[in-house]
Amino acid sequence: MAKQYLYIFIVFLGACNKVTISPPTTVTTFRSSGLDVSWDQSGSNRIAYDCTESNGYYAIHIANPDGSNDTCLTCNDTALPDKNICCPYWHPSGKWLLMVVEKENHPGTSTDALPGFGAYCDIWLISSDGTKAYLLVDEPNDYNHGVICPRFSPNGNKIEWTERTAAPNLLNPIETAGFWTIKTADFSFGADSVPVVGNVTILQPGPAAFYECYGYSPDGSRLIFCSDMNQLSFANELIYTMDTNGNNLLQLTQSNYNEHAFYKPDGSEIVFMSNTNSSAGGTDWWGMNPDGSGKTQLTYFNEPNSPEWAGGAVWAGLGSFSPDGSEFVGGVQLNLVTQAGKIVRVQLLP
Repeated sequence: MAKQYLYIFIVFLGACNKVTISPPTTVTTFRSSGLDVSWDQSGSNRIAYDCTESNGYYAIHIANPDGSNDTCLTCNDTALPDKNICCPYWHPSGKWLLMVVEKENHPGTSTDALPGFGAYCDIWLISSDGTKAYLLVDEPNDYNHGVICPRFSPNGNKIEWTERTAAPNLLNPIETAGFWTIKTADFSFGADSVPVVGNVTILQPGPAAFYECYGYSPDGSRLIFCSDMNQLSFANELIYTMDTNGNNLLQLTQSNYNEHAFYKPDGSEIVFMSNTNSSAGGTDWWGMNPDGSGKTQLTYFNEPNSPEWAGGAVWAGLGSFSPDGSEFVGGVQLNLVTQAGKIVRVQLLP
């Protein structure tokens, strides 16, 4: 995610297709405004998502898949900073969520802390009823630091996140979104039921670059991420997986611009975002096997001859599968400068 407003300078090229397209998916709107989502796998079937409130800041909501019983989880918690709160991710128990929270006071603007930008942000944990919140990872309060995409391991005993180590640099195409690295840590609850994070490990499989990790494989053995390491620019990001100790790196995509990868619950498929074959210049969701084979385009938001045509360029964001793997919810970015977006449900057709 980590799309700085400088993305507007990136040109995404695609081939024009004049043939009428029949997508292998059915897309419906879950929320007309929102961005990051996480579908609870514990059995409650709840969806957590972030969206902007009347005060202009992002907050986290929880709702049923049909949109009913919508509740703002973070709006009334006085322990939390009254700033942007985003990027929810469920603990496998369904009792807790990770989230990215903008610091109450910092030298930059809140625009820098929007979802996907991550500057001046920390990682927090909140209970699913909103009654308890804890600061887990406290980042240095400067523009060179920030966090995005915190994730639990499938057994809940570890977390991973992506941490910024250098601010964006417009003069260097490889530093367009800054430099980031991947971190993992043990997670547990102490005797007093307070969450504990320890044994932090840094995983950087290549040179200084942009890294964005999307979490663990369903069996907990691999981490999936994108990076522009060893590429010419930030616009050449590729999808990779590696063991949780950083070994056995596997490159899954070979060219173009690719991000926002996430597994199907049974591990049989990976969905990711790519600008491959995009006529309008945005990105769509694609599917592939865990080894990178069998790539198939799933949505056609950027194709005028598709029923999913959005009317202009849009960018497929992070997503999360339903427990049965038949569909996923995901954010669709409508503006890369403001990070404005909507959330859709994508039903996979037989």
